[in-house]
This record gives sequence, C-alpha cells and structure tokens, in this order.
Amino acid sequence: MWMRKAGYISIVVVSMIFLIAALCGCRLEKSEDKKIKDLDYTICDESKLPGELKDIIKDKRREPFKLTYRTKDYLYIVVGYGAQDRTDLNVKMTELYLTENAIYVDTDLESVETTTLADHKVTYPWIAVKCELYDVQVNFR
Repeated sequence: MWMRKAGYISIVVVSMIFLIAALCGCRLEKSEDKKIKDLDYTICDESKLPGELKDIIKDKRREPFKLTYRTKDYLYIVVGYGAQDRTDLNVKMTELYLTENAIYVDTDLESVETTTLADHKVTYPWIAVKCELYDVQVNFR
C-alpha cells in the first residue's frame, strides 16, 4: 500500500516539475513586438518614387491597399485608403518602428481644414514613405 502511495506521489512531483519548467518559458511581453527604435523616414510624393512603384500605386489606388517596395538601397512603405468622395483627406503616418523581427507601420486618415469649397470629386488618398532597408517583414496595423 505504501509503495503504491509513493508511486502516485512520484508521478505528481514529476508532473509538477514539468509544469513549472514549462511555465518558466512563458512571458507576458513578446520580445519580438518590443520596439527597438523609431525609424527615420521621408514622405515621398509621386515625383520622388521609382517608376514601377508609381505604376503599382496607380493600379491599386481604387481599393484600400498596403504594400512594400524594395530597391537596392531603400524600403518604400505605401498605404492607400481607396476611393473617397472627399477632397479634404490626408494620410498621416502615426507609427513606424523597428522590433527584433519586424517593422511596424500605423497610419491614419484624417480630415484637413480647407478654406475653399470642395467639389464633390473622388480622391485616392495614400502615403508613401522611404526608409533605410532592413531585412525583416513589415506588419501593418
């Protein structure tokens, strides 16, 4: 009887050790999402973009899109909001930062104050930024 009880206790102790070891590997904060640094970037108008990227934006602009484009030296990050029935909209870069495994991008579409009466025409707001080339994925928020 005593041997049977000792066997159960051994199983419980070994199970507890494995459970504690497994829990020690868990963290509340993922290190891959931890910001290393904010990235420096340049907002590019259409005249400052590579020709192929201009064509891609023109093809995609009617629908919302998010894309990256790499050259030998730079990474271009582009976010478009699709067709809008307003002319008073502007795309703002709210975050662009590097983590251990990725670049994170967040933009916002905001209304800008205008002094003129706008015609009701369709616009295609988008933003393109150029930054240093990194060999990591880009995650859009």
